[in-house]
Amino acid sequence: MINMLAGLMGIIFATLAQMRTLKKDFEVANQTFVFKKFLEKEWIGIASNVCTVIILAIVLPEIIQYKPGVENWVRGLFVVTGAIGSWAFSLFLGGTKKYIRKVVDEKTNKADNVENIN
Repeated sequence: MINMLAGLMGIIFATLAQMRTLKKDFEVANQTFVFKKFLEKEWIGIASNVCTVIILAIVLPEIIQYKPGVENWVRGLFVVTGAIGSWAFSLFLGGTKKYIRKVVDEKTNKADNVENIN
């Protein structure tokens, strides 16, 4: 149970770090960061991260049987799995970052008097 909690804390840590970065991006774009909208766009990635931690819990006995030394690092393994999984899923599945980058690009193009370049 403590291992699952460690994995979930890794997910929460990485998600909060992502939110902090996005909040700064929203400020640059003169947009308001809305937590509810963030969750609407990112819930699939967050749920995928939780699944990754659960999968690790399921396969952990096999990993320990194959490599007994891992048993000394289980909590750390769960934290890293949660955090890195969260980062990777937000990188590939994250919709909020794509949205705010598009807003910034549109404002930059408008300020530079550039027509639609796409």
